[in-house]
Amino acid sequence: MLEGKHVLVVDDNLDIVVALSDFLELNGCNVISATTGKEAIELVKHEKIEIAILDVKLPDINGVALLDAIKKENPTIAVIMMTGYSTHKDIIDAMRKGASDFLLKPFEYDNLIMVMIRALRERTLLIEKESLFKNLEDKKKIELLNRELQAKIQELTTMYNISNQFNKLNLYDDVYERMVNIAYDVTGASLCRFYIYDDNNKETILFKEKRDMEEDSGDDKILFTTDLAWVYNNPKRCLVKDDALLIPVMIKGELIGFLTVKKKKIGLEQNVFQQESDLFFLKLICEKASSQIENRILYESLFDNIFKTHMSLITAINKRDSYTENHCKRVTEMSLALADRIGLINVEKDALRVVAPIHDLGKIGVPDTILLKPAKLTDEEYAIMKNHSNLGQEILSQFEILSRESIIIRNHHERFDGKGYPDKLSGENIPVCARILSVCDTFDAMTTNRPYRRAASIKEALQEIERCSGSQFDPAIAEEFIKMILNGDYGKK
Repeated sequence: MLEGKHVLVVDDNLDIVVALSDFLELNGCNVISATTGKEAIELVKHEKIEIAILDVKLPDINGVALLDAIKKENPTIAVIMMTGYSTHKDIIDAMRKGASDFLLKPFEYDNLIMVMIRALRERTLLIEKESLFKNLEDKKKIELLNRELQAKIQELTTMYNISNQFNKLNLYDDVYERMVNIAYDVTGASLCRFYIYDDNNKETILFKEKRDMEEDSGDDKILFTTDLAWVYNNPKRCLVKDDALLIPVMIKGELIGFLTVKKKKIGLEQNVFQQESDLFFLKLICEKASSQIENRILYESLFDNIFKTHMSLITAINKRDSYTENHCKRVTEMSLALADRIGLINVEKDALRVVAPIHDLGKIGVPDTILLKPAKLTDEEYAIMKNHSNLGQEILSQFEILSRESIIIRNHHERFDGKGYPDKLSGENIPVCARILSVCDTFDAMTTNRPYRRAASIKEALQEIERCSGSQFDPAIAEEFIKMILNGDYGKK
């Protein structure tokens, strides 16, 4: 399909240009390349080009502007845009200016081939459209081609919106609810439901639903109970019946449920094209939802293993030093209470739950002669002790999923005025969780008896925190901490 096709590859990353060129040449394409927009425009003027693959970000010209220049020079060139990051506006602008498709890096080569084949089919329409414009022969056919091209733009935009809505999901969002809402909006349904499939009892259970106000609540049973086996075994994996659609949701070949959509009365029966479009988008929605669900299953399994390792680290810390054990427990309780008080977002709270119990993890690497010394440390010993924040980061950063938490451990001894350690960060450059740990850690250290000094009173400790507000501590966090302790929720009575 691609043999002999003339392809222009434009990217400022030479490695990507070489990789794409080698792959396309292996597939029989004649490839020319450029690393700037100016080079690309010159090639378009003097070389035969059927498909252009452009990066959105180029050193001298925006990729969308280059697309516009290419289309003005030769409207029949099929243009595929690619980028490592994009916005909805980028895609809409590119489609309006005539892009055939949009690829997000990194992409599979097989996906590139499919996109190029679709682009060549579209190019056939472009060539025919251009011919019709030049000959002024068939205005109705031109209008039809325009509608087809507009429909293609609308289809790609809808596909992007579907993918984007799933990609924006975080761990606290409900995948099933998002799937139902997207299907409802995209198809213009009056009723959309997701049923969980109970394989043991061979029955479905209604789990999520969205409906029009006018839609009768009706039965919560699946719309096509007698047809489930047929749908599952049907190669098309779908069922259209009256004004309703049913699509199975699968993970690695295993059925987990069904997505059903009931159309409004003006829907499926009167418009076969719309029916095919709805089925296409519903299958895409189910695929995206399946991928999200599978990723969460894998994430939960991975996080469970890391949590067990995390508990082992806490046990190791506790066995080294009983003071560190009790200190970490108290700091964890105060930190989480303070996080609630200042309205910390859930993602940050989760990080704090992981970090606070092991914020002194690096003390594992501090010699017993220093860690357990029953007297004040010398300057040399204190320098070794200070390195525990670096050691803690090194240990925790071995778990890639906890890289963010490892930075908090590294920075929990930074000062708001930039005079802390190890990086001398200041102000809001210090992670908010580290700023919370700093005040709680200091308060607990001051109010705990040590062999070489007596514990300070609550009043004395709070006065010291107030005095160091704005220098050692974030003033806003210090203020809330003082209020929390004075309320009597925490601290030594």
